[in-house]
Amino acid sequence: MKKNALLRFALIGLVGVAIHNVHAGSAVALAAHNQLATAYGGSIQREEQRALADALRRYGPPVRLLAATDVTGYGAIAVARHPNGNWVIGVSLGKRSATEAYTLAVDHCLKAGGTHPEVKWAFRG
Repeated sequence: MKKNALLRFALIGLVGVAIHNVHAGSAVALAAHNQLATAYGGSIQREEQRALADALRRYGPPVRLLAATDVTGYGAIAVARHPNGNWVIGVSLGKRSATEAYTLAVDHCLKAGGTHPEVKWAFRG
């Protein structure tokens, strides 16, 4: 009897973890003047729509999706200046640690030709 109760408890715990991780999307949308909007915590489709709707509401058209993932984890957004004067944006989503997300966002900026990148936003989603 005790084994059955223990097994049921373990299965309920595993189902709870699985359900929690099903809704694990995050997305970043970009507006016309390099303005960003983020959304995270639900399904990837919902978060893509939320990020685009938020960017459109806050900054107006045009908006586009910059990055999205269905992996739960840490995210970071870094910005840097390109030598031609434009902004470079590096996004890292769904990483195992805040340090990994931070490092990859900076690396994306450097690979795109940006100088002196800085992480402006970091989150868990």
